[in-house]
Amino acid sequence: MPEIVIDNVLLHYQCFGEGEDLVLIHGLAANLAFWYPGIASMLAQKYRVITYDLRGHGKSGMPVSGYSMGHMEHDLQGLLNHLGITRAHIVGHSFGARIAVHYAVSHPQQVATLTIADTQFRCLQPKMRLGDWLYWQSWKEQLLQHGVALPSDDEFISFKLLLEFDRIFNELTQKGIATKPSKLSLKNRDLGRKGAANWQKLMDTTTAKQEFDEGEEMTQEDIKKISMPTLAFYGEYSHCMPSCWKFKESIENCQVAVMPEVGHFHPVVKPELFVETLGQFLQAHPFNLGNFSSARSNNRVRPES
Repeated sequence: MPEIVIDNVLLHYQCFGEGEDLVLIHGLAANLAFWYPGIASMLAQKYRVITYDLRGHGKSGMPVSGYSMGHMEHDLQGLLNHLGITRAHIVGHSFGARIAVHYAVSHPQQVATLTIADTQFRCLQPKMRLGDWLYWQSWKEQLLQHGVALPSDDEFISFKLLLEFDRIFNELTQKGIATKPSKLSLKNRDLGRKGAANWQKLMDTTTAKQEFDEGEEMTQEDIKKISMPTLAFYGEYSHCMPSCWKFKESIENCQVAVMPEVGHFHPVVKPELFVETLGQFLQAHPFNLGNFSSARSNNRVRPES
């Protein structure tokens, strides 16, 4: 199990494949298994894939504090330094995409391409209330049918709220009394009982929730500084879609891909289509004309298999 220690925090990571370096960053309440088994293994046929557990997630350490975006960026930079990587394709989902965007703004020379998979920024999209979400009724009707206590339509949509809805539908589906609305499937491989318990521990025993809520917010002017080829890749039914079009408007070299009939967790709902679309984007934007070895420093660390 490859791991490093950055500022006294253990960071668990995995590397496999050969080719240009490609970093995959998962979102909150997930871990590097979010990208398994399909996405990472398919990409590793053409790229050297690097995945890692964010601090407080998976097998990485869970410090009492230190969950700001600055800490997340520092972890990513430390991992790349450890592996001797000076330039890479960066792909992030949800909160992981926020890390990727921040890193692309602060370290533009190290990011060959940026893929933003379904995230939102307050500077691009005001917080959305449930009642304003186009597909809320599809969820609401099923939840009401099974006597589930519902939040107010005035409650703001949050990742935690979406995970709670997903948990409820999983329980009802396992009992054979409900089926998730297909258009809103939040199928997620990372939140079994152990993952859910780990997330609850993170919320209860650390300052993570406060630091996630506060964040280090960007401005649209910051985002406009992004110059590398960028892919904004969103699920058709995601509540984050307004941010998708704002990224397109704000980043000069940005293309948009919308995966049909899925929502926020589209990478794991349709992994083959995700890899196909991402692969086409990456192949159109190779760095160093395919000479990936020149994008690694001489002190590159080769992790154990």
